Amino acid sequence: MFESGQGSENEQLNRLLSDDVVRLVVALSGGADSVALLHWLVNAQTGKSIVAIHVNHGLQKESLRWQKFCEELCELLDVELKCVLVEVDSKGSIEENARRARYVAFEKFLKSGDLLLLAHHADDQVETVLLNLFRGSEAFGVRGMPGERAIGDAKLYRPLLDLSRKDILNYCQKNKLSWVEDDTNLDIGMDRNFLRHELLPKIAKRFPSAARALRGAHERDTLASQLIENIAKKDLDSALAEDGGISLHVIRGLGELRIVNMLREFLRRKKIQFPSGNLLRECVNVMLNSAKDADPLLAWATYELRRHDNFIYLLNSMPEIDLSSVLKFNCRKPFEISGCLLSAEQVKGRGVVLDIEINLEGRFRQGGEKIQQKHLRTLKKMFQENGVPSWLRYRIPLIFEGDQLIVVPGIPAWNIDPIEAKDRQAGSDENGWVFTFETWDRVQ
Repeated sequence: MFESGQGSENEQLNRLLSDDVVRLVVALSGGADSVALLHWLVNAQTGKSIVAIHVNHGLQKESLRWQKFCEELCELLDVELKCVLVEVDSKGSIEENARRARYVAFEKFLKSGDLLLLAHHADDQVETVLLNLFRGSEAFGVRGMPGERAIGDAKLYRPLLDLSRKDILNYCQKNKLSWVEDDTNLDIGMDRNFLRHELLPKIAKRFPSAARALRGAHERDTLASQLIENIAKKDLDSALAEDGGISLHVIRGLGELRIVNMLREFLRRKKIQFPSGNLLRECVNVMLNSAKDADPLLAWATYELRRHDNFIYLLNSMPEIDLSSVLKFNCRKPFEISGCLLSAEQVKGRGVVLDIEINLEGRFRQGGEKIQQKHLRTLKKMFQENGVPSWLRYRIPLIFEGDQLIVVPGIPAWNIDPIEAKDRQAGSDENGWVFTFETWDRVQ
């Protein structure tokens, strides 16, 4: 078993043996850390099903030799092994691209009830803390690798974070284990290797307890971060409406910092990368303080945060449309428009009466349009009264018969009924056409 003055082996075993774990999946690179973890796990006799996964990045000429080593080790230990070959993007940081490809492979392989075990140790944690500090982060405090987190439908766990690299090498030597060495780990052109081989040894000479102090700072800040996240979760739960909007009435008194943290929690649940802290703070300010008829917007990547009817909504960015285009529309065939769908259904006693032989046109709002109600009313006023979101007002195709605007399609996703010309509405014994405009703007 591993021997160290830190951590608790019982804690590790209890996590592995918990009822929510069906299968233990070891990420096996062939290096000393993952070899030691797999060997220890097999000998711990947990009673759980054990399988290993080896991700071959194909970046070094030794890749096939490392995979062969893992195959032979798993055969010796009687452990099922899954080998996955991945493609690594050559643009940008190879190290970061390889990491992303690796985790994508993990997530595809894992299923509910799996606990993915990674062999990161205390020295890895110190390196990660320093990398995050030097690269900068909007997140609170000193940040390292979490001991446990979700990954797809499964969980990820790092049972060796209390152990040093020296502890693990001692275990390998004591148990006469062999492993493979990755020569790229000596390349100080990579940030992590520079820290490991150049910077940290110098720091340790001058400040022998530096690594322990950094781990302590990480542990303290992790607890503080958990407290902040718990507050954000409660704030979000209290503000979140059934339709996914965040109530401005509820959050208005929380203050900027708590609202920003709550928005991060909202995006975390949606598994969406955060915009910068500055953008989130600016977003909070305009959402709370801009005029009632304003259309505040935060756009980043392929997402948007917008305000509508005193709620904040998370939306998918929608493609540009040509507002001058005219659509020839047949009621009997749905019509796709920039990722949305215009359709019509014939219903007795509802909708508008049409001569189906007459060609209908769909046009986009130009401004100044009017529709017959008890008297002619502007579309702008009707949109306001019906609560049509501002970002959809120019995207909805207006249905014209000749020069007459006869209907504005309803929007089911926003519980908005069609706006119909009064003189064209079907009587109780007539068949009318009900027009709908299906949108997928809201992130589910």
